[in-house]
Amino acid sequence: MKRTFFTLTACLGFLLAGCATDFIPKDSKPAGVYTGTLRGNVYDGPIRVELFQTPDGKTIFTGRYVDTIHDGEYHFRGTVTGNSMEGDISLGFGTIAGELSEDRTRMSGVFRLAQNHGTWSAGLQ
Repeated sequence: MKRTFFTLTACLGFLLAGCATDFIPKDSKPAGVYTGTLRGNVYDGPIRVELFQTPDGKTIFTGRYVDTIHDGEYHFRGTVTGNSMEGDISLGFGTIAGELSEDRTRMSGVFRLAQNHGTWSAGLQ
């Protein structure tokens, strides 16, 4: 039973990770890596966000945060319009939104995934 659970969990993790990377168009340029903390009403944990500049001039982001209670990892992706960030968590089961600072060194926002919701913040590495 444990082996089946591990296999299913690993497969789902690879699927979600693949979805995050498939979102980045070919020839996109990295525009920054941000790390910080997610603070929710159920659990807190680390968050990592990566910005990319697409060949057509759009800014997109991907990232992940860790569920410290259940040892899970959630992936998200979205778009940046001006300084506003809007995205989906884990295949659309949740949402993440935020603001990128004018100098692009900090970002912060809110998230909602099932019963867990709260705030997050991250700084440029």
